[in-house]
Amino acid sequence: MGDNVDDDSLYTIKEGDYVVLKRGDVFKAVQIQSKKKVVFEKQWFFLDNAVGQLYSTTFELASGGILQPRKPKDPESSTDTKGAGTDNRNIQDDGKSQKLTRDDIETLKEQGLKGQEIIQQLIDNSSTFKDKTEYAQDKYIKKKKKKYENIVTILKPSCRILAHDVTTAGNQGRSATCAMTPWPRC
Repeated sequence: MGDNVDDDSLYTIKEGDYVVLKRGDVFKAVQIQSKKKVVFEKQWFFLDNAVGQLYSTTFELASGGILQPRKPKDPESSTDTKGAGTDNRNIQDDGKSQKLTRDDIETLKEQGLKGQEIIQQLIDNSSTFKDKTEYAQDKYIKKKKKKYENIVTILKPSCRILAHDVTTAGNQGRSATCAMTPWPRC
């Protein structure tokens, strides 16, 4: 029975552990330290709330740089791409297709709307979204998710993840990965 406690602790994030942060296709290796600000993908946050959580947990960034475990996604909350057009030739990029201004979006953020809700507002207020092809709609949603959905997944370092981090061109985690002194067991 004592072995089960040790097995469970292998999957729990602890203070001082080295972890890999993942957002989209970008990885970064960091050490969990209390009250230490981490900058990742142009955002800063503290990893204090990650201690005690399981590896591979996805977190949302709240105001003040606080991480909160993300609730399971509702299938109904996904953005709808139905009603796609046949081609994008007639769509003019004149900057007038989006009715929301930057100030409106900032107001939505201040009101506490989550990234998914802001993206849905952007889709609803776009006059050309329904005319775009399904591929263009998916591309638009992916781009907006990267900008407005503030989520980070904390992974346990493995040989595969670290090798991917080191070999990926343009990945900023390379120097942080090489600086990991007590190399985790792979």
